[in-house]
Amino acid sequence: MAEQETHVDHAAVRGLLAVLDCPVSPSGLSDGLAAVVERLTDAVGASAAAVVTRTGKAGSRILANSRFAEDEAASLDEHAGDLVERANAGETGDPVAVPVPGALGDVALVVAGHDHGDLLNAAALRAAAERVGAAIEVARLRSDLDRAMAQILETDERLLGRIGLDIHDGPTQHLSVALLEIQLLEADLADAASNGVELPDGLLGSMERIYETLGGALTEMRELIGHLRPAQFENRRLSEILQDALTAFEARSGTPVQAEMSGEFPVNGVSVTQRITFYRVLQEALNNAHRHGHARHIGVRASDEDGGTRLVVADDGRGFDAEAALKPRSGAPIARFGLHGMRDRTNMLGGTFTVTSAPGEGCTIEVFLPTWRPEDDPSRA
Repeated sequence: MAEQETHVDHAAVRGLLAVLDCPVSPSGLSDGLAAVVERLTDAVGASAAAVVTRTGKAGSRILANSRFAEDEAASLDEHAGDLVERANAGETGDPVAVPVPGALGDVALVVAGHDHGDLLNAAALRAAAERVGAAIEVARLRSDLDRAMAQILETDERLLGRIGLDIHDGPTQHLSVALLEIQLLEADLADAASNGVELPDGLLGSMERIYETLGGALTEMRELIGHLRPAQFENRRLSEILQDALTAFEARSGTPVQAEMSGEFPVNGVSVTQRITFYRVLQEALNNAHRHGHARHIGVRASDEDGGTRLVVADDGRGFDAEAALKPRSGAPIARFGLHGMRDRTNMLGGTFTVTSAPGEGCTIEVFLPTWRPEDDPSRA
């Protein structure tokens, strides 16, 4: 008897540790909860486990299921609200329902076919319920962060559009008038010279250089306006938005881009925040390749992958020391859409940003953002 009790204790301790060590996945609520209930099922020797919730918007549903058969899962789904009530009331039964801390009494951990009278099994259930609560809190925070970032970036887009309009209505118009005045002055000088008036040496050449300088500045202003113009991000696939950036860049620069779009890019799989970030990263990467790298060939690849979306921009330009360029410099401002800006935007959304470049070897920029899932926010269930 003593040997059996010792064996059970060790098994329960190992199971409890397995539950406690189970990581909460920040990439998706369903993944994090599935990992918890799967390990819990083995830890306490249960036949099945699940996480159920009740909501005011969509009734009740299962958030995660481990080994409940299809008909059993359907019954759980139908009676999820009753199970949550039982958990909150501390009532016993089979399956056992345990309230999830921090979920406002609306989520329960359900376990079937185990010895719920065992103290260590009960501890494992409580530990698992805490992990479920932690996973839901992570999902809520991610959802809140995404909404906050969306508001910030959408405000940025409106501000950029306003700046573009101000540039168009101000400096661009002044440059256009100055160019016209230069043209008229050149024509008057040419007429004067043809009528025998002696002009200062080099005057016409200076006038031509001034005209070219103003023309170049006007061209850059128009390119900047195009760069600042906000795109339509709502209810459009990422591939369509990226194609807008590619088309505008080719029209402005005259540099062709070899583009490859791989995947479906569902609207509900890439959030508005992510779409804005990908769009601006692509704009900046193309602009840098053209203006600073003087690239002749640029390739863009966007792929909808398991777990997220990847964007790669590669060029054959001059290249640069990527490590030195990304080092923080004391007192130096960080460019809004430079390498630092692209990296910071990506990191804030939980993604990865890498730059591979060296002098004379071109540049490759790669951005990966994890899949955004609306179901990650339990309050929207």
